[in-house]
Amino acid sequence: QAEDILSILQRQSETSLSLPPETVPYSYTLTVDLTEIEGDDVRSGNAVLRIDPSQPAGSRADILSAEDPDSPALVDFLKEIESPKTDMAEMAEDFWCQSSSDADFDPSQFTVVSETETEAVLKPNAGTLTEMLMQSDDEDDMDKQERKMMKKLLDRIDGELILSKPDAQMKGFKVNMTRSMTLMIVAKIKSMEIEQDCASAPNGHTYTSDFRFSIRGKALGTKFGQDMDMRISDLTPLP
Repeated sequence: QAEDILSILQRQSETSLSLPPETVPYSYTLTVDLTEIEGDDVRSGNAVLRIDPSQPAGSRADILSAEDPDSPALVDFLKEIESPKTDMAEMAEDFWCQSSSDADFDPSQFTVVSETETEAVLKPNAGTLTEMLMQSDDEDDMDKQERKMMKKLLDRIDGELILSKPDAQMKGFKVNMTRSMTLMIVAKIKSMEIEQDCASAPNGHTYTSDFRFSIRGKALGTKFGQDMDMRISDLTPLP
């Protein structure tokens, strides 16, 4: 009989886990589809990029193909990749499906939703999802109003983790808003969904192979929204 996921996690929590590096030792292909909505104005952008995270800001991304390289949505996306404020540690945090924070993984804070011999779906208990989505040092940088808004948002989200068995590696997660939220009277977020799929890198750690984000809302009577779908493939070890 296959070992249950909570037993696997408990055993792993008592041993030293092999965590992914704090770097991204691969170049890779990034396929991105973007949509931005503001009223009746819909802006889209899509491209296939080759990313070398070892390069300095301004030269990390090569555009292999793009329907419109000057699309505002794509230009804004590239600015984030090429920003000098984005260092290798931040890129690694987004690239890997697991991080140093997983060393403190507490199995008692999760409820098993479903389980087979090869996969388990877990639901974070109260407060755990908040900790997973927002680091405490980031919260320290927020002012009182920002913390209030973040707490309001986190009270309205639900999520699940998908783990493989028997290695308990991350296969993905899903987060969605359970009800709408009003921001400072003039704006309202009606829906938000985040999904991440993971795949195994050559070094054995899991990376974000697919990331999808969608948000819809209304501000000052004008609807707004954003969709993003990023897919990572063709990992090549860096020299």
